[in-house]
Amino acid sequence: MRNSGEPQRNQDSNRGLPGEVCVIGAGFSGLAVARALRSRNVPFACFDRGVDLGGVWCFTGGSESERSPAYRSLHLNTSGAVTSFSGFPMPASYPPYPRHDEVAAYLRDFADHHGLTRHIECRTEVTAIRAEPDGTWRVTARDRTGGENHRRFSHVVVASGYQWEPRLPDPAITGSDSFNGEIIHSADYVDPAPYSGKRVLVLGFGNSACDIAVELSRVAEKTTLACRRGAHVVPKQLMGIPIDEIAASRWWSWLPFPLQRKLIEVLLRIIRGPITSYGIPEPDHRVLEAPVTISDELLSRIRHGAVAVKPMIDHFGSARVHFADGTADAVDAVIFCTGYRVSFPFVPPDSVFSRSGQVALYQRVLPPHHPGLYFAGLIRPVGAITYLVEQQAEWIAELIAGEAAVPSTDDMASEIHTHLDRAAHRYGTAAIDSIHVDVPTYLRAIRRERKASRHRRRARPNSATRRSRREKRVPA
Repeated sequence: MRNSGEPQRNQDSNRGLPGEVCVIGAGFSGLAVARALRSRNVPFACFDRGVDLGGVWCFTGGSESERSPAYRSLHLNTSGAVTSFSGFPMPASYPPYPRHDEVAAYLRDFADHHGLTRHIECRTEVTAIRAEPDGTWRVTARDRTGGENHRRFSHVVVASGYQWEPRLPDPAITGSDSFNGEIIHSADYVDPAPYSGKRVLVLGFGNSACDIAVELSRVAEKTTLACRRGAHVVPKQLMGIPIDEIAASRWWSWLPFPLQRKLIEVLLRIIRGPITSYGIPEPDHRVLEAPVTISDELLSRIRHGAVAVKPMIDHFGSARVHFADGTADAVDAVIFCTGYRVSFPFVPPDSVFSRSGQVALYQRVLPPHHPGLYFAGLIRPVGAITYLVEQQAEWIAELIAGEAAVPSTDDMASEIHTHLDRAAHRYGTAAIDSIHVDVPTYLRAIRRERKASRHRRRARPNSATRRSRREKRVPA
C-alpha cells in the first residue's frame, strides 16, 4: 500500500497525472470503481482512512480510535457466491457466509490481482472537496500524522459508504443521563466478553442488533432485545438457496413485484409460522416494503428463552429500564443498534441531499449540478450490493473516459423526483429510505442508462462529456 511519508502541514500539491481521478474509499465500491478506471487506463488515486483496504471489513479488533460498524464475529449476511466480484470468485475454501477477515483477505487479493494496490493510500482521510473555477476538484486529505495536503483532481468518486456516523435516539430517551449502567452504540461494540454474566439490553431490530443479541445470549446473564416496531425476520436461505442468490436470479427478476412478495410471505409462513408467536410485534408493513432482518439464529434463541423481546424503551431509571408496555427490568448495559446517519460532511451538502434531507442523485450516482462528482455504493438493496456497484462503476468510468454522456439536468431532476416519490410511498421520507433499491428493477435501470449514455456520446461526438457538464456547474 502506498503511504505518503510525512508531508508538510497544509501543503498545496498538484502532483499526479493530468486527468487523475480521486476515489474515496477502498471497500467493495471503491475497488469496483478502481478496477473500472484501470481497465480504461484512467489514472487515479484511492484514499481510505482505514489501516488497510477493505472498508468496514478491515476490522482492527477495537485497537483503532475510530468507531466502526464491524465487530469480532461479523460475517457476510449475503452469500460469498453473489457478493464476489465478477470474474473473481471467493476461494472455494470459504464458507457460504465468510467472516470479516476472510472478506478483507479476499479484497486484498482482488486489489493485488488487478494492480490496484499501488494506487491506494491508506490512513488517509478526505476532510473536504471543493469545486474550483477551472472545473477541477480540490481535495483536502489528512494523513496518519495529522498533516493535511491539498490536491487537484479532474473527477471525484465518493465510494466510502455511509455507515460511519452513529445515529442515536433523537431526542434522547428520558433518564438516559442518570442511568448508572453502561450505554454504548454498536459502533463501539467489539465482542461479548465484557458482558459475561451481565444483564444486557440491545435496542434495535436490524441485522446488527440481532447478531449482537444472539452472541450476547451465550455469555450474558440475561439478554433483552427491545424494538420500536416489528420486522420480518428472514432466514439466510429459503428452499436451501441463499435469499440473495434468489434475488439475483433471472427468473426472479422477471416476476412481478406483488408475486415476489406473496411467494416470500407464503414461504415464511410455512418455515417459521407467524412472527407474533415469538413475541415480536406484527410488522406494520408487508415484506419488502422495508428492510428485512436476516438471521438464522434469532428465532431459535427466543424459543429457547435465551433472548427476551420487549417493546421500545419508555425511560431509564438509575438501574432499571422501563418499557412502553409498563414493565421494567434491571439492566447493567444497553447497546444502541440504531444504525447510522447518511452523512458526507466533506462534500458540498447540496451535492447529495434535497432540501428535505433525502439523497437526491440521478440513478443514485450523479448530482445534477456538480459535474465531475460521482457516488458509488450509496444504495441499500435487499441482497448483495456487489454486482449493482460494478454496474455503477462501469458507468462512472465510461463517463469519465468520455465514452458516455449524461442527460440534461432537467431529465436528471425528473428521474430523481420520480425515485424519491416511489421511495417515500414504499419506505418513508428519511434519508436512509431514499437509498433503498429493488435489485432487478435498479439493475435494469442502470443497464438502460449505460446504453443511453453511450448513445448520447455518439450523438454529440464533438462535445466532451466533462466539458458539457462543467458548463452547467452551480458554484459550490
